Amino acid sequence: MIKKIKITKLHKTIQKDFELELEQMTVITGENNSGKTNFIQAVNSRKDTKFTNAEFLDEKGVPLTPGIVYIAAENINPSDSESKSSAKTTGLIKNLSELFSNLGIKFEVENKEEITGYIENLIDKTNKNLHSFVGHDKHKLNLDLNKNELEPAIILQAIIKNIATLEDIIGDGDEKEMELDDLGQGTQRIIVASILKAYIDILVEGKKHTEKPILILFEEPEIYLHPKLKRTLNATLGNIANQPDHQVVITTHDPYFAYANLKDENSVIYSFFRDEKGNTDKKEPNAIFGIDDELLHIHLFEKVLRKAHVDKIISDKYLMDQDSPLDKYLKGYCNGETRDNVFPSGKTHNLALPLHIRHVIHHPLDVQNKFNDDDLEKSIKILNKILSE
Repeated sequence: MIKKIKITKLHKTIQKDFELELEQMTVITGENNSGKTNFIQAVNSRKDTKFTNAEFLDEKGVPLTPGIVYIAAENINPSDSESKSSAKTTGLIKNLSELFSNLGIKFEVENKEEITGYIENLIDKTNKNLHSFVGHDKHKLNLDLNKNELEPAIILQAIIKNIATLEDIIGDGDEKEMELDDLGQGTQRIIVASILKAYIDILVEGKKHTEKPILILFEEPEIYLHPKLKRTLNATLGNIANQPDHQVVITTHDPYFAYANLKDENSVIYSFFRDEKGNTDKKEPNAIFGIDDELLHIHLFEKVLRKAHVDKIISDKYLMDQDSPLDKYLKGYCNGETRDNVFPSGKTHNLALPLHIRHVIHHPLDVQNKFNDDDLEKSIKILNKILSE
């Protein structure tokens, strides 16, 4: 298992010797331009097969050489050094195919009879996963296994071309064969999720072992996805991370991917930010910054309540009005950030900012009490400060 990633060469805002300790699932949050993508690029930077900007260490400090699967926030078009007409050099296809290569399955013509079963199994599982995502059985993938080229990238590209002819997924009624780069980003995410799920099914059912540690770098998995698919994709990534010699690193702006993984003891969350010199730094583990969302506020507030109860600040029956034990406890971290809140009785209470926002969120029809984006950002920082102690 990779315990630590150490940056060995300056890359944009990521300084040499920047370190990040990993768990099985590592989530990176932070505002735009905080350095999340720069870090992922530094980790994935390589020349031939050697990593040029990062070192991967186990718990004893011994260097490891992982297989990295990089899924960008936007699909990566082939680089200038790649043949743009070659399907198997497309970045996403190449990265996904590395997963199956690391299972030790040799996709070679000489080995064709042996691997045909693996390919058919992959197609079958991808079909089933697509059904679970889109909710119908109208599509079936059919792949001609009589071709001479059977590299993983060729197989995955053929599967994706089959998917791309399905008007029920694409939604425009155009059934012509399409390349991955021609598909919408939401469709690409569905395909990625289906193939990742197929991979983990094959890994578990076949009791296979990878030839080297696998590190999946997934940027902003939430983009273009329906909330239901976010939950499914997060569960799939969690299942992969729980397999031996597999770890997942995601970057996200989405509160769901942040607080869903905050509950897991095998996960860790880091919030990146830029320091006064403009360099990327990180907050203490499991303090969530850079995501200002009401759902996140609700989640953090509930965690603070549990912490206050454990610390005997509040009892099972607690009040949320002015100068209650909870209000005084929160005000101790607010540095004067309080807001007036008009209760249904007509009485005005001056409350700690997080308590005020909690009241407003839970009483959406109350038009007298409001908060703005700056208030929400400040309150989330206060709640994180309490939880970090």
